[in-house]
Amino acid sequence: MVDHISTTAFRTADSIISILISRNAFILGGILAVSIYLLDFILSPRLDPKEPPLVKPSVPLIGHIIGVLWYQNDYHRIVQQKHPLPIASLQMLWGRMYTVWEPSLAQTVLRSRVPSPEPFFIDFASAVFGTAKETIQKIKDGNEHGLIPDFVDAIHGSMNTASVHRMNVTALNFVAETFNAVAEGPSGGLQHPNMYRWFRDIITIPTSRALLGKENPFDKDRSLCQTAWDWEENMSALILRPFPSVMARKPYQARAKIQAAMVDWYTAEHDINDPTVAQLVRDRARVLRSYGFTSAEIGEIESILPIIGVTNSAPTMFWMVCNIFSRPQLVDRLRDQIYAFIRREGSSGLEGSQDIAIMDVTALEAQCPLLASCFRETLRLGNFNVSTRRLMSDITVTDGTGNSYLLKKGVDIQIPAGIMHRMEDVWNNTASEFDPERFLEKSAQRGGQTVASEKAKRNAFIPFGGGRHLCPGRSFASTEISAIICTLLAGFEIEPVGLGFGDAKPGPPQLVTSLVKPLDDAQGLGIRLSRRKGWEKVQWRYEC
Repeated sequence: MVDHISTTAFRTADSIISILISRNAFILGGILAVSIYLLDFILSPRLDPKEPPLVKPSVPLIGHIIGVLWYQNDYHRIVQQKHPLPIASLQMLWGRMYTVWEPSLAQTVLRSRVPSPEPFFIDFASAVFGTAKETIQKIKDGNEHGLIPDFVDAIHGSMNTASVHRMNVTALNFVAETFNAVAEGPSGGLQHPNMYRWFRDIITIPTSRALLGKENPFDKDRSLCQTAWDWEENMSALILRPFPSVMARKPYQARAKIQAAMVDWYTAEHDINDPTVAQLVRDRARVLRSYGFTSAEIGEIESILPIIGVTNSAPTMFWMVCNIFSRPQLVDRLRDQIYAFIRREGSSGLEGSQDIAIMDVTALEAQCPLLASCFRETLRLGNFNVSTRRLMSDITVTDGTGNSYLLKKGVDIQIPAGIMHRMEDVWNNTASEFDPERFLEKSAQRGGQTVASEKAKRNAFIPFGGGRHLCPGRSFASTEISAIICTLLAGFEIEPVGLGFGDAKPGPPQLVTSLVKPLDDAQGLGIRLSRRKGWEKVQWRYEC
């Protein structure tokens, strides 16, 4: 009896405690929810009625920040699908960031001098290069006297058409060594187990030679090629993870190795004394030296140069090959255009007669408009570039329907290309499909609707940014990529090994790169090259 009473008492007490805990938890949860709501209400930015509408995050205060960190360059698409606005203000803690989703508005912002990317240059240098505080301070001090504008002017001044074509010819004639080495016959050819990595590898050293000349460190130490990609492929980790020397060890160590090689290169003053160094590299270093930067500091800052020259080119070539060679009729049409402008010459020497195919890189786009269209279409589908600016003063912008918006000084603004590149009202209901003719001039149709449609496409196509800060390396990249694809089409039969060309899947968009890479580097998709009939003995040469 006593035991029964005791057991009942314990059960009653346990029940009472459970009720109290449940009630306390409910009360505590309610207090917490009210506190968060009040905090969000108090800290939410107070917008001018003329500013873009505020889009609050699902998680108060920090939701959009979490979204950007998690989804990176794809986050804007996720938000825009829920809030189909031309422009919006995204709440970031107690502040906001503008994001532009309408093409004509994007062009207005990109062409304006008020939004500037310059404030982000220093933050980028600090996060990606691990630049010392003393060097960062030197950049800030120098910028008070015009360092960044002078640096940008040097870039654009050195990337004139003639200089770019010379760089292309240098790089391509080095790439030609790979093509020329492909043996003929049934037992010849070239095979690689990973097509993406093959493209990545065949352009890294040639591009570094075009930039850094005959004494470039990548030629002297071929292991730097893989090291550069170890840094590039994990660059986001250096920005997003705390304590990068521990939490992002692989890119941290790769960066240190590349920087050490580049410091040695600049310390030897190859940028001053070697005439084979690209004008771009010479002029950038000249500006930095004029502001008092040491060779070691320049080497650390400029270590990114060989990487930015290839980071988007390799995935673009990969996707172009997948898009083109999975369509046999398209391959035939492209070959017809290419064969019409490639020059064949015979020569004789000590090693006997040679069959030389000469490609004039200056004629590529004009002579191969279909290939140029395929290139742009590949960029449209694969480019998720996000242009970031800071407003240096107030500005009012107007969208395509006549609605105006006030953009306030000091607020950051982003323009995501990925959204505009897939808008069905611009690209029609095939926006998510590869159309090789999408960028061909519709010369036979000059009606008002067609002209308006073409203008809408031009406004929405922004893989290289726009306005004053249009990517200066776009011509180099497009020519290099197009020339390599032309060579593969003209001189070789290409077969997938393992998976098919249509089996490759895109990986997620990254924070610091524009082109999506194939998921897991397209493991399982290899490539086999063999000489085409009639092109068995061809040696390739490029000129401008």
